[in-house]
Amino acid sequence: PFLKFNLKQIPHILILILSLYLVGCGEESHEKTEGIICFDVRYPKMDKDNFMFEFMPKKMELIFKNDKYITNLSAGMGLYKTSFLVDKNENEFSQLVKMIDKKYILTLKDEKVEESLSHLPTYSIEYTQETKTILNYICKKAIITTGIPGDEPFTVFYTNEIRIETPNWCNQFKEINGVMLEYQYEKYGVCMRLNATSIDFKKIDESEFEIDEKYVALSEADLNNEMQKIFDSFQ
Repeated sequence: PFLKFNLKQIPHILILILSLYLVGCGEESHEKTEGIICFDVRYPKMDKDNFMFEFMPKKMELIFKNDKYITNLSAGMGLYKTSFLVDKNENEFSQLVKMIDKKYILTLKDEKVEESLSHLPTYSIEYTQETKTILNYICKKAIITTGIPGDEPFTVFYTNEIRIETPNWCNQFKEINGVMLEYQYEKYGVCMRLNATSIDFKKIDESEFEIDEKYVALSEADLNNEMQKIFDSFQ
């Protein structure tokens, strides 16, 4: 039989439908605040004949939730792992390094983050009107000039459709207000080109951002020395 209702019921029915619609939109929006982005990692400046090439990490994952995220790179069946833990709400950045039986951590907070960035080459960012679709997301193109003699400019593509607030506040791309799905990063003499291969919006457990107490705190200078030793051995 057909449903029967009188005219007085129509406003109530419309409110119910609208409420269900808004709840649905709210859930979808919430989902886009947490998940995992996977990247392929390439080494455009490294000779493929280098005996350490196969040892280098080939994948990176970025796990995010409520404007907090951690990036993880690992190689050598987990013998080497480095992570960057970023918490915008606390204005805190940590770099974690595991190398066989050694575990180190550097944590910077508030003005210490800005101080660290001041020691790095400044990136000049040229915004363009060009776009590219990556994993069904429209990404804007920017051209980066590093200011390092001999370095060629490179491109990055970023999107505003993934909800991480000011995702680059603690790195040299801080002027880019969007999640980069294709970009380039160089440190310790190693250049990495990262390209997003998948995005999975799902619930993320807070344990993903917990730090093992076995990590030994180092100063930025001491960690850089340890990391430089590691990457010098790759050359």
